[in-house]
Amino acid sequence: MKKLYVTDLDGTLLNQSACISPYSEQVLKDLIEQGIHFTIATGRSPFSAFSIMQNIPLNAPVILMNGAAIYDLKGQKCLSSVPVCTSSFHNILAAENKADIKGGYILSADDTFKGFICTTPTQKFYTYLNSYDFPLISSNLSCQEENSLLYALYADSANTRLELMYNLLKHDSNIICDFYKDVYQQNCWCLEITSSQATKYSAIQFLRTYGSYDYVTGFGDSWNDISLFQACDESYAVANASSKLKAIATATIKSNIEDGVADFLSKLLK
Repeated sequence: MKKLYVTDLDGTLLNQSACISPYSEQVLKDLIEQGIHFTIATGRSPFSAFSIMQNIPLNAPVILMNGAAIYDLKGQKCLSSVPVCTSSFHNILAAENKADIKGGYILSADDTFKGFICTTPTQKFYTYLNSYDFPLISSNLSCQEENSLLYALYADSANTRLELMYNLLKHDSNIICDFYKDVYQQNCWCLEITSSQATKYSAIQFLRTYGSYDYVTGFGDSWNDISLFQACDESYAVANASSKLKAIATATIKSNIEDGVADFLSKLLK
C-alpha cells in the first residue's frame, strides 16, 4: 500500500517562531531517507513555503496557497492551479480602487513562481516581503491576467483599508478572503485572496491520482485544515488545534511546540 503523509505548516509543523525545530527537521530527513512519502499542504505562498522547507528534501509535490497550486519541487513546475474566476477578478480590482490599496499577485502564467507581481506596494507590504526575502516583479495587474490570478496578498500597518476591502469582497462566494493580523510581525494587517475552488481537499484528490497513493494521513491545526482532514484516510490534530478540527480528527497528538507531528512520524522510523 502506497502511503502519503501531509502536514500543514503554521501552528502544526512549525513552532511559535515559524520555524522547523532541529528535532523535527532530523525526523523528516530520516523519514524521507527511508522512502516514506512526505509533503506539506499550506496556505503560504511558494516563496515563503520554499524558504521554510529548503533543508527538507520533500519527495512529493507540495500544496500551496490552500490548494491554489500544486508544485513539483524536483521538476520546478506547477502541476495544477486554480485561478480566481473572471467576475471575482474584476471585483478585486474594483475593491482595490475603492480602498486605494494595491497588493502583490501570483499568476498561473508564472508556473515557476519567479516572484510577486507588484506595482505600488504600501510601505508595510514592501517591508513584509523584504523581511521574508520574497522576490518582486515590477508590473501592472491588468485585465490581461483575468484568468491567471492564483493569489493576492495585501499588507498594511493599519486595518482600515484592508477591512474596507474585505467587507467589499466577503460576500463573493467565488473567492476566499482571509483578513487577519500577522502574528509574526508588529503592526501588520494582511488580506489574502484565493479562489473558493482552491481547497486542500481538491489538492489531496489530485495527489492521490498523480502519485497513485492508496492511503493519505494528514496533520493540521486550523479552519483551512478541515478540507485536508476530509480528504484524508487518517487525520491528526495537534493539541493546540481548534476544537472544530479536533472534533473531526482521528485523534489528537502533541502540540506544535512539542514537535507533535515529528513525534508521531518518528514511530514510523526503522
